[in-house]
Amino acid sequence: TTKSQSIMKNRMTMSSIMMTGGGATEEHASNSSSNDIELSSLPGGCNDGGIGNGNGINGINNSINNNNNNNDALEGVALMDSNNSSNNSNSNNNNNNNEMDKNGENHHDHDNNNNSNSNNSNSSTDHLSSNTQVAFNIIISFVGAGLLGMPYAFRQSGWMLGSIALSIVSAANVYSMLNLVVVRQRLQEEGHKDLIGYGDVGRVVMGTRGETVVNACLVISQLGFATAYIIFIVANVASLHPEIPSVAVCFGCIPILSVLVQAKEMKTLSPFSLLADVANLAGLSAVLFQDYEHYQHNDDIHTFEWKNLYYVIAISVYSLEGVGLILPLESSCQNRNSFPSLLKSVIFGITILCCLFGTAGYLAFGDQTMAPITLNLSHAGGEFVKIALALALYFTYPIMMFPIHSVLEGRLSSTTTSGPNARRMLGMPTPVIIRTLLVVLTAIIAYVIPDFGKFLSLVGSSICTLLGFVFPCYFHLATFDLEELPWWQSLLDILLIIGGVVFGIIGTFHSFIDLFDTDDNDGGGGGD
Repeated sequence: TTKSQSIMKNRMTMSSIMMTGGGATEEHASNSSSNDIELSSLPGGCNDGGIGNGNGINGINNSINNNNNNNDALEGVALMDSNNSSNNSNSNNNNNNNEMDKNGENHHDHDNNNNSNSNNSNSSTDHLSSNTQVAFNIIISFVGAGLLGMPYAFRQSGWMLGSIALSIVSAANVYSMLNLVVVRQRLQEEGHKDLIGYGDVGRVVMGTRGETVVNACLVISQLGFATAYIIFIVANVASLHPEIPSVAVCFGCIPILSVLVQAKEMKTLSPFSLLADVANLAGLSAVLFQDYEHYQHNDDIHTFEWKNLYYVIAISVYSLEGVGLILPLESSCQNRNSFPSLLKSVIFGITILCCLFGTAGYLAFGDQTMAPITLNLSHAGGEFVKIALALALYFTYPIMMFPIHSVLEGRLSSTTTSGPNARRMLGMPTPVIIRTLLVVLTAIIAYVIPDFGKFLSLVGSSICTLLGFVFPCYFHLATFDLEELPWWQSLLDILLIIGGVVFGIIGTFHSFIDLFDTDDNDGGGGGD
């Protein structure tokens, strides 16, 4: 009787172990099925907020976070199950060899489950990127259309003042972006989960309204960047074929773009991303080469023009805006402790590139420098540059719009009832209609505001200032007690918040006034 009781007890123990392991495996498999978006698919020109929507690119690291959250629990289950299995096997060995064989089979099956969990755990690290890959992703995310407006900005402010202003904006931008990383780390330590993007951090710090405000700013900024792309395309087509009306070019972009923006997953757009990267690299390289080829003027090259300081600051903010991508980029890094130093090094290199690009363009064309700089290129090589960069931005456009779709459609779906006919019953537009209407909206704005330089200034001084400086520094102060922060960090946060708000108001006002200034007909803005 005692022997039979021992056998039954062992069977029940092993059944419990198998159920525990199976449940953990099913949970892990469920969490491993999240939809991933590879950062390597991001296009050139995704600065300008890039896919600068933290909430819109939640899919980038969803599965990474889910897997990492569950791996610790799975390892604990595997260890506990292994110990229990070992104890049960010893007990069975002392009591009955036949039952030992049966339990041995069960133990073998359980080891297979644990091996499967281990493989799933290792596969979660496949989504992470090396420092080199992250560095390239940062470059791709920050270098884009804003760079083409930098020579004209240096013409307005003087090359020396422009370089100094750009460097200061870059340093402040890096500080603010790292603030956002530190804030998320603190919130995660406090037990907050699923902090994937910018909007998620805003929700925890400021509540639901905070998330709404942050996401609204991200949507507006992305629409602004996408609109700037159409303005650039129209300007370059007009320089190549003046006989084509700008309205025809603006609205001629709509049909193909309306199809491209219907992509459900970012990886669908990867071929267009690659094409955009190649065209972008070729175009920017050709611009730098031709800048030195065209140095044939006697114009005075100004070093300081203080009256246009706000303009070069606005363009610098626009060109270096990418805060919406920082959290996903940091999450994708294998060695997350090295991310701050990596970000500083890469942004330093990008800042040097912007200074050289702006100075070279201004020195080459002097007072005739236009925005974008491609309008100054007129011979056969110039035509190649214009076509290459126009194609690059055209195929980057749908990727710029991708985060907007995620935010807006996610917001609309949360207000609808379930079921396939829910939208129709509530009279709400389908995703296809929403995406098409957004393309039409950007084309209309591009037609109404055809000035590339002035439009960059407006977007940079308004929305980008809030996203890049005000929100990150406010979140930093709201998350940490003043006693926890060095005095200089608290002071710097306050200065950036106040400075960001003041500059945002003044810069936006000046940029808005410049939109109606018809005295400046050289393709730029900011006054003379």
